[in-house]
Amino acid sequence: MRTFIALDINSEVKDIAEETISKLMRMGFKASWVKPENMHLTLFFLGDVKESLIDNLAERFHRRLAGFPSFSFDVSGFGFFRFKNRPRVFFLKVMQNKALQTLYLEMRSEMKKLRVPFDDQGNFVPHITLGRVKYSPERWENLIEDISTPKITVPVDSITIYSSNLTPAGPIYKWLYRVKFEGGLMKNE
Repeated sequence: MRTFIALDINSEVKDIAEETISKLMRMGFKASWVKPENMHLTLFFLGDVKESLIDNLAERFHRRLAGFPSFSFDVSGFGFFRFKNRPRVFFLKVMQNKALQTLYLEMRSEMKKLRVPFDDQGNFVPHITLGRVKYSPERWENLIEDISTPKITVPVDSITIYSSNLTPAGPIYKWLYRVKFEGGLMKNE
């Protein structure tokens, strides 16, 4: 089962994301744009893993994160990852903070103990993906230099484990487990 672990975001961020995507489209960028209902902050992409491993991982996170303090992170600004001097991925910037980094490291440690395969770049760059760029107009750098977004605070009190089913119409995400920091573990039956 294709799986990832994420933090859910609020509707304010999704609204700003939609506005930013509309601006980029009007500028002539073409991309596989992320639907608002699919937007999130990815902590780990696991790829294809067995359901039994996901169950085990959810239990381990439940124990490890019980009592982890709720926190918030700020979304502020627009950015992109480059490939061959062109934008490859557009995103909203997530401001790194100690609580977010600690959560990431706690979860990473638990996954390494279980030998869970995951995309481990070693450098956690939190962001909210807007789209994977297919075409950029000429002078694209001039077009995007003035894109700005307001600062939005996103509260966090849980992590979510999702499955991702790829379809011709785009990915379909389904939450499998929600691990609440106050100790709750919900399974989507």
